[in-house]
Amino acid sequence: MELREVMEKRRSTREFSHKEIEKEKIADLIECARLSPSAANRQNWYFVVVEKDMKNKIADIMEKQLCKQKDNINSIEKATKPHIATSSLAGSIKVIHEAPILILVFRCPNEKWLEGDYLSIGSAIEHICLRATDLNLGSLWIRDIVYTRKEIAQEVGHEDMELVSAVAIGYSIEFPYERKKKTLEDIME
Repeated sequence: MELREVMEKRRSTREFSHKEIEKEKIADLIECARLSPSAANRQNWYFVVVEKDMKNKIADIMEKQLCKQKDNINSIEKATKPHIATSSLAGSIKVIHEAPILILVFRCPNEKWLEGDYLSIGSAIEHICLRATDLNLGSLWIRDIVYTRKEIAQEVGHEDMELVSAVAIGYSIEFPYERKKKTLEDIME
């Protein structure tokens, strides 16, 4: 596919087949992330690909958080404690269970580079998502991982790093409709 076509076809996939992804395609996705630009060429990202049991353990960690949040919402302390959006967390848990692989995206902590690192990592994730589309794979960029980032980092042996985000990857069994986008006039002057 041409790049413009890939950008137009890229969608957030939430339903995956259980078909395994070829190892060379997984390596290709990470290679495309590696090629992404980064602030001061820091390349301050680290990718951990998980599947099967480890992927399901991560979903279970998130599910425990979801249960805690539901309990907090129903408790008397509801008015004094902040809570997370449980509806998106439940959907992310389902996707993580279904997708054949989950790519965890880490950064080495450095407070001086927060903004630059986050922007760079966002670019690397989008490279993964675009390449997945080009390889006829579906992807979902998962932000909800942040609610349990420390527990997940510990589970995969990277508690020395900050878990920033995750990407679920697999063969899509859904074909999401194209969402309406703002016009060029709406976003540019």
